[in-house]
Amino acid sequence: MKKHALILLCLCLLMPNILSSLPQKQEDMQPEKHEVTVSLVLVDAVVSDNKGNFITNLTKNDFELYEDGKKVPINSFELISFLREEIEETEMRLAPVREGQLFVIFDSINTIKRVLEKNKPKIVDRLNSLLSIEKEIMVCELSEKEGMQLLQPLSKDRTLIAQAVNKAAGNIWLEREADHLTTPSILGQAARESAPRAQGGSGFDVESFKMSNREIYHYFARQRFEKTINGLLAVMNVIKDYPGRKPILLISGGIPSLTAFASFGIKKLFGDNVALSEAATAKMNDPFNILKKPGTRRGEDILNDFIRFANSHNITFYALDPDNYLSYVMEDMAYENFPRSGKDISQFSADEIKELKRGELANLNALAEDTGGDAFMGAKKFNNFQKVITRDLSYCYELSFYPSRKKADGKYHKIEVKVRQPGIKILARKGYVDYTDEQSESLLFASASYNPSLFKQISFEAQVVPFIQGKNRFILWVNMALPVKSILHEESEGLRLKKMKLSITIDDLAKERGVASQVDIPIILTPSFRKSLERARYFGFNTCSQPLELKKSEYLLILALFDEIRGQIGTVEEMVKIPVMDKEEGSLIVNAVFGNKVEGPREGGPLFSISQKNGTLQLGKGAFYPMGLNQFKPRKDIALFLQVYSPQKKAAFEPGFFLLQNGEEKARLRTEISDESWNNKAKIWNAVFSLDFSGSSRGNHTLIIKLLDPQTKQETEKKVEIKII
Repeated sequence: MKKHALILLCLCLLMPNILSSLPQKQEDMQPEKHEVTVSLVLVDAVVSDNKGNFITNLTKNDFELYEDGKKVPINSFELISFLREEIEETEMRLAPVREGQLFVIFDSINTIKRVLEKNKPKIVDRLNSLLSIEKEIMVCELSEKEGMQLLQPLSKDRTLIAQAVNKAAGNIWLEREADHLTTPSILGQAARESAPRAQGGSGFDVESFKMSNREIYHYFARQRFEKTINGLLAVMNVIKDYPGRKPILLISGGIPSLTAFASFGIKKLFGDNVALSEAATAKMNDPFNILKKPGTRRGEDILNDFIRFANSHNITFYALDPDNYLSYVMEDMAYENFPRSGKDISQFSADEIKELKRGELANLNALAEDTGGDAFMGAKKFNNFQKVITRDLSYCYELSFYPSRKKADGKYHKIEVKVRQPGIKILARKGYVDYTDEQSESLLFASASYNPSLFKQISFEAQVVPFIQGKNRFILWVNMALPVKSILHEESEGLRLKKMKLSITIDDLAKERGVASQVDIPIILTPSFRKSLERARYFGFNTCSQPLELKKSEYLLILALFDEIRGQIGTVEEMVKIPVMDKEEGSLIVNAVFGNKVEGPREGGPLFSISQKNGTLQLGKGAFYPMGLNQFKPRKDIALFLQVYSPQKKAAFEPGFFLLQNGEEKARLRTEISDESWNNKAKIWNAVFSLDFSGSSRGNHTLIIKLLDPQTKQETEKKVEIKII
C-alpha cells in the first residue's frame, strides 16, 4: 500500500463495553502526568589479565567510572558470579551467584546454508560446554520470510538445544546473489567480437547488463541489511528487561556493508552526480519518528544507533562467523562463487569484491567490540569462543552510578571504565542512550510490528472489518476483546484510570509496510465498571480509521497493545480480505458483524456511519456496538449488522439465517430487521437485524446467511463461526 494512504489511518477510541451486555457509561478523566526521571546506570565489566584470565580480586577502589569524559562517583560495586561453586572471599565479600543466560541467534539471512550445516556439530558441542556450567540457552533464527523466530525458549536441556540448532536453515541463495557482481565470460567474448548495431553487428550491450546486475545485487544487500537490523532489534526488545548483562551469540556470515558497496560502485551504479550518502542508505523501523530520523539513512548511522540501543540495555554481542575468513582474502582459497575467477568479467575488481566481504565482517566486529563483546573468525574461532565465552559468562564486575541530570534527555552518553592496575583488559559497554519513555515505547512497537510472534505477553482477540463507504473506499473497523485478568491485574488496583497504547501496522503483502497510527487507550475504572467485570472473561474495545483507499485484495494488519504499568505487549495478526465488488455480477454479502444495539438519542452524522468520536455505528435511534469475539449467551436480541453489495438498483432483500452444529442444520432463526439504508453511490445495503438465539444449545456453531437476489434470482451466502456460551 502506498505510504500516503497509510498515513491516513488515524484511530479513534470507543469506551469499553462488556461482551454480551450493555456498555457502561463512563465519565471523562484526565490522564495522570508523570516526570521521566533518570535511573541508576549499571555498567558490567569483564576484567582479564594479559593471558585472558578473569581477575577476581579487584575492589571498588581499583575502578574509575567516566560519563562523557567526566569522572562520576561509583554508587555500588559487586563481583558477580554465574557459577554455582563458591569463589575465594575477596576483601569485599563472597560474590553473589546469578542465573546465567545466553541468547543464541542464527542469522539465516547472511549465513551460507552449506557452511552452517558443516559447522553445526561444533556449535552444538560448544553450547553443551556452556550448559555444563549451568547456563540457560535461548535459540532464535532470523530468516528472510519469517523474520525473527523463537526456536527454543530458555532451557538447560541438551537435546532441546541441539534440536533447535538443527532447525536453523541458513541461506541457500546467498552465494547466488554474488553472481550479480559478475558477467559470464562468454557474453563478454560475444560483445568484443560483435560490432555495434550501427555497423550491422549484434550490438550486445555488456555495460547495460552489468548495470542491471549491480542494481539487483545492491537491492538484495540493502534488503538483507534492513531485515537483519530490524530482526535483531526485536530480540533485544524481548530480552532487554532481564537483569544484568545480557550476552547474545550471533552466528552470522556478516552484516551487509552498504557503505563499502557504494564506495566502490557508486560511479558505476548510480552515476557521477549521486552522493555516497544516497547510495548507502537503508531504513530502520521507527514507526512514529520518535528518534527524529525519518526515511532512509546511511547504513553505518543505522548500525551505530543499533549498537547504542544494545549498550543502553546492557546487551553484549558475541559474533561467530562459521565460514573461513581466509577464503575471502586469499584468491587460491576462494570458494566457487565469491569472488569469481579471473575468467569472468567482474563488475568490480577482485580487491573490491574482497573489500565488500571485509565490510560485512567489519560490521560484525563493530557490533561485538562496541558492545563489550568479542568476534570469533578464522581457523581458531571455536577454540577462542570456548575460552572467551566461558570466561565472560562466569564472572563480571557490576558497577553503578547516578547521572547528574534530573530527567532522561534522550541523548547518547559515553561511558569509560578504567582500572588503576597496568596490563589489564576491560570489556564494557562504551555508552548508552538515556531513552525517554516515548522513545523506548516507539522502538518496542517497531519490534512488535516487525516480529509479532515474539511479543505475546498480552493475549487478546481482535476482528478487523473493512466497512464499505464507496468504490475502493473503506473504513477499517477494529473490534477487540481484551482479557479482564490480564488488563485488570494487581498493579491496577486502586487506579481510576488505566492507560494503554495501541499501534496498527498494515502490510499489503508486497513488503510495503507502514504504520497507520498509535493511540492512547484510556480505560476508566469506575466501581460500577469493575463490578460488572467480576464474572466476565473479556470486555470489548473498538477503534476505527479514517476513510482509506484500498485497491489490493488482501492486507495484513498487525495490532500491538502495550500495558504501560507492567511494560508488557501483545500482538494480533489479522488478514483482511478486501472485496472486489466491481467484478461481481450478482449480489454479495460483504460483512456480517455481531454486536449490541443500544437505544437512545443519535449522536449525529449520517445514518449507518461509524462515529469518529466513539467508534459506534450510528443508527436511526441509538447505536450499534460491535463485539470483539463472536461469543454470546443464548439471548433473543443478538444484533447482527450486514453489508450487502448489489450491482443493480435497490433490491428488497430478505435474507435467511440458519444455525448449524457439527455440520447439521439445527434451526432457522427468527429475525426482525430494525434498521436499514441504501447507499446508492456505493451500491451497498446496510441493515441491522435482531436474531433470536434463545433456544440454541451451547457450543460452537456455524451461522449460514443466505440471500436471494430478486433480480438475478441467484443465491449468495456467507458463513460466520460463533460460540454460544
